[in-house]
Amino acid sequence: MNDPTGDFLRFDWGERLWSTGRVAMSAAHLGMRRLIGLEGEEDARIGENLARELDQMKGMAMKVGQILSYFDGVLPEDFHRALRALQIGVTGMTETRVRSLLEEAFGLPVEDLFEAFEMAPVASASIGQVHRARHSGRDVAVKIQYPDIAESIEADFRRLRRMGKIMSLMPIAADGEAIVEELRERILVECDYEAEATAQESFRRAFRDDPVLLVPGVFPDRTRGTVITTEWADGTDLYRFAAEATAEEHGAAAQALIRFAYGSFFELGTINADPHPGNYVFRQDGRIVLLDFGCTRRFEPVFVERERAIVRAVVDGDRASFDAAVIATEAVAEPHAFDFDLHWTTLRHLYAPFIQDRFRFSTGYIREGMEYSRPTNPNLYRFRIPPPWIWLQRLQWGLHAVLARMEAEGSFRDTFRAALESDLRPMQPETSAGPRQ
Repeated sequence: MNDPTGDFLRFDWGERLWSTGRVAMSAAHLGMRRLIGLEGEEDARIGENLARELDQMKGMAMKVGQILSYFDGVLPEDFHRALRALQIGVTGMTETRVRSLLEEAFGLPVEDLFEAFEMAPVASASIGQVHRARHSGRDVAVKIQYPDIAESIEADFRRLRRMGKIMSLMPIAADGEAIVEELRERILVECDYEAEATAQESFRRAFRDDPVLLVPGVFPDRTRGTVITTEWADGTDLYRFAAEATAEEHGAAAQALIRFAYGSFFELGTINADPHPGNYVFRQDGRIVLLDFGCTRRFEPVFVERERAIVRAVVDGDRASFDAAVIATEAVAEPHAFDFDLHWTTLRHLYAPFIQDRFRFSTGYIREGMEYSRPTNPNLYRFRIPPPWIWLQRLQWGLHAVLARMEAEGSFRDTFRAALESDLRPMQPETSAGPRQ
């Protein structure tokens, strides 16, 4: 990419195609090692090479790498560790490019926008990079979108659409094209930082009375479609918290994150569908700061209530009403051929943390859960996947993977039950009113 500012982000289609080839080679290499049972230092090297390519590609490619980075136990630990760099990123834009993007967004130079602005980014994520600054006498985080990232994502999805057409021709119930379009719409929404600001403010208001959870306020006067400015959040990242906090602190954090995730779905009908470790900051006072509300998903009330009926049957052990609840979702293409007993077992595993008196999240639990998603599961060919459902699954397994990293243990039934039995009050978008004073 010939960029006079010196940026090295691979948005040019030719370079992205080259990078895609290198990514495929790394994946094939790792897959071969797994097939023949090899594990060791070579996994770290493969992971480092893959992380480097994905970091430079940004966009959807980097998002996939971020997801792989925190599903511990699914792939070799050295590989996971190497990919963790993607959670904050490494490759970023030059100072010249940062200045030009801010001036383009606001019509003012950086010095007139902020009292202080650190040009070195603190994070270089998949769609934009974050800088620390000061505004109105307060420390703030300024996220600036990469130029042409939306076009890059569109190009990636044009290639994915071909795969979606192929999926639709296969003997499976999934509508591949609909799923690809769902992914496209949601990820492109992440490129609209004003929409993210609105979503963040809505979550902030919804959880403003929570004793543990904290959503940073937005500064509307320093937010545009490609720039979002929010309160700065000091604290510890997930991996340090997992290593240094006590078992009691891990359990308390898990209670709060479960309350946030499942309360958002069952009570608000809207979720933050990106539960990767970089979006949590743990403070010394026990509070947890929730970051990045770009990937949110609102569900129709009928979808929430149908899921609620299934989950209630599962956690209550009501096998007699389970089949009808599943059929009511209209997600089973051929009920007469569907293995309801296997699906019951699958969901009893997913919701085991909220069924048992006491539960400990672990990589073994995550690994066993992934086994139900293998091609050997016959229900995968008879399950008509509703496109919104993929975000609920991402939330659940992503959250559980985060809790497994903490090895969180406790009695989570009451916290989950409170969310499950809450009345649905769909969260309405609210205009950002700015940060709390």
